[in-house]
Amino acid sequence: MKSLYTAATGMAAQQVRIENIANNLANVSTVGFKKGRESFEDLVYQQIPVAAVDENGRPAPLEVGSGTRMVAINRDFQAGSIQHTGQPFDLAIAGEGFFVVEDIDGVEHYTRDGQLTINNEGELVTHSGHRVSPGVQIPDDIDIVSVTQDGTIVGTYNDTVEEVNLGTLRMVRFVNPSGLHAQGGKLFSMTAASGEPLEMDPDDGINIQQGFLESSNVDVAEELVNMIIAQRAFELTSKVIQAGDETMQTVVNLKR
Repeated sequence: MKSLYTAATGMAAQQVRIENIANNLANVSTVGFKKGRESFEDLVYQQIPVAAVDENGRPAPLEVGSGTRMVAINRDFQAGSIQHTGQPFDLAIAGEGFFVVEDIDGVEHYTRDGQLTINNEGELVTHSGHRVSPGVQIPDDIDIVSVTQDGTIVGTYNDTVEEVNLGTLRMVRFVNPSGLHAQGGKLFSMTAASGEPLEMDPDDGINIQQGFLESSNVDVAEELVNMIIAQRAFELTSKVIQAGDETMQTVVNLKR
């Protein structure tokens, strides 16, 4: 029966939705995490010929759908709340934009996570070891490091009050950030859907807050409600399969 296959597509789609909700909830405390949102579409319709006609004398269409499927899990880049930490290398982006980091092979990635640290070579890196781009070196005898709103890093030596420019963090934006590919580790890479990274400058409204971190944008209450809805939808479609099975059993018994 067609209803069995139609209901099965609904169960499969809701199962993936529950898995995405589980991932959102698991990352509720992940700095800079952006939640995923599911997109569904209905499947092809089967036209069944009928004798009835509409008011214009044309055959009235009778279309029966084939179910649903999930077509995308879009990343929601709505800003998370800004939390104060007081740490000099904790940076939060207030507004649009991404930090640019490089892996060991020099490949660029993009992140909203500004939880930085210094490695054993004095380089400014993420907690996963990715260097910020361009590379920033923090000398051992630098006493105070400050980051301006536009990403300029300045330091003061122990024996002087004169500030020294240590570098400037690159900031980029995308025409369609939802099209970025999530790689894990709070990193994203560009795709054809996201477009090329566009370099940002102070005129673009860069707003980096030192001593703050951007929290995950997951709303726990919203996710729990979505989980209940997905669970109920899964249960209802499973009952359709059960009803279809009982109908088939009745038909089989009639032939005996």
